[in-house]
Amino acid sequence: MFEFYRRSVYILLIAFVISASWGCNIINPQEKIPTYIHIDSFVLDGGKLHDINNVTVYYDGRSVGSFDLPCTIPVITTGPTGKLELAPGILVNGRNDRPLTYPFYKMAISTLNEQPGKIVYLTPSTSYYDSVKVTVISDFEAGITKFAKWGGTTSLVAVTADSLKLEGTASGAVFLNTFSDSSIDSTIHAFPIRTGAAFIEFDYRSSTPFAIGLQAKLGTTYTSGIAYMAGIYPSDGWHKFYLNVTGFVSQYPADSYNMYIKAALDGRTSGRLLIDNIKLVTF
Repeated sequence: MFEFYRRSVYILLIAFVISASWGCNIINPQEKIPTYIHIDSFVLDGGKLHDINNVTVYYDGRSVGSFDLPCTIPVITTGPTGKLELAPGILVNGRNDRPLTYPFYKMAISTLNEQPGKIVYLTPSTSYYDSVKVTVISDFEAGITKFAKWGGTTSLVAVTADSLKLEGTASGAVFLNTFSDSSIDSTIHAFPIRTGAAFIEFDYRSSTPFAIGLQAKLGTTYTSGIAYMAGIYPSDGWHKFYLNVTGFVSQYPADSYNMYIKAALDGRTSGRLLIDNIKLVTF
């Protein structure tokens, strides 16, 4: 009798475990293995300098998330193939706390084949949208800076030495040769800025801190104060900088604007700023 009772309890226990296991499988179905995509960097317009350092990923219209580059991203696929969209992002005004999908760069669109557990390596390509308007503020070609000294002890000049220029025939340069040197340069001619999204882009290489500012100009009777909107630290090699001027233009609507470049030494005895391809980008 006791043996029969023990066997009955054992059979009931096994049945309970099997039932619980089936229930868990129903409530928690087996998770799908993602396909991984790895992105080191973007390519812009055939290799032009850029600073795309993050990406926002969409799969079949669904947001996967935003990621700093380089990155490896898990994508849960919903079929053998799906539409992959990669939106290039930049740092606004050089600040790490302000990443932004750049509104002027096209998404990179491709087809992602489902490969569970495998890594797909991608080098997405982007370019400016066809509707983008680019106004060259200064590219320093032919030795013309389009800037004039506004203050300080020295000023922005055009340089043609291969070791100093980025591309073309010349780049801009500020040389600070003593601890007391400084420079403030302003565009010679003011330029209009459309309302809406507006950025000033430029390439730079600098061993000294510098700042970029704007001044609103309404006809010949009114100018705002100079608003320095970004301070840039020294850096090795050439970099791209994206200055968001949308808010300033909205706050100070004007006929045109002047750009200012201010450089000074920061505890150093000498330094230099190299700058090129200064342009306004709008729609």
